[in-house]
Amino acid sequence: MSIPPDQTIPASTAPTSDTSRVLVVAIPVTDLAVSAAWYRDVLDLEYVREFGDEHQVTGCALADFTARYMIALRRRDTTPGQADLREEHPIIVEAVDAAAAERVRARAAARGVTSTSGEHADGTWTEFLDPDGIAIRIVHDAHGPQAFLGVTWTDAGVVSYDRPRLQLVPRAG
Repeated sequence: MSIPPDQTIPASTAPTSDTSRVLVVAIPVTDLAVSAAWYRDVLDLEYVREFGDEHQVTGCALADFTARYMIALRRRDTTPGQADLREEHPIIVEAVDAAAAERVRARAAARGVTSTSGEHADGTWTEFLDPDGIAIRIVHDAHGPQAFLGVTWTDAGVVSYDRPRLQLVPRAG
């Protein structure tokens, strides 16, 4: 089914997907031990995996088995290329409600981690910077995408638009 970008997707006709959730997000970090402790403490995750060779640990994973997701961390100096996500928010976690989001914010604040917050088309959010300056966002009241939304940051501020500018390669077959 093809929905024009300026129309919403009716819930009763929303397409189904073969996938249901993101299970693991992997991000490059500078100091594995510091970052693992930060994610453990701020998001209340359990340290569950380590990766490496016989000489050193080069990655690890933390999990929330109840919510069924993991965050994997890789030492930046052991990844190919120039893996750098500073000033991006590659991890967006949904809180069950506003009170849960506030508990995460309070847990972070108790550890000296500051946050910013706001609201946009996909829900209300609180964002934290990890030890590498990578933004981790907690969203509650998530609406999910209802229609296309483009965002551009300009000197005058944030500007939204409703028609895609990127021309995608047509679907095969």
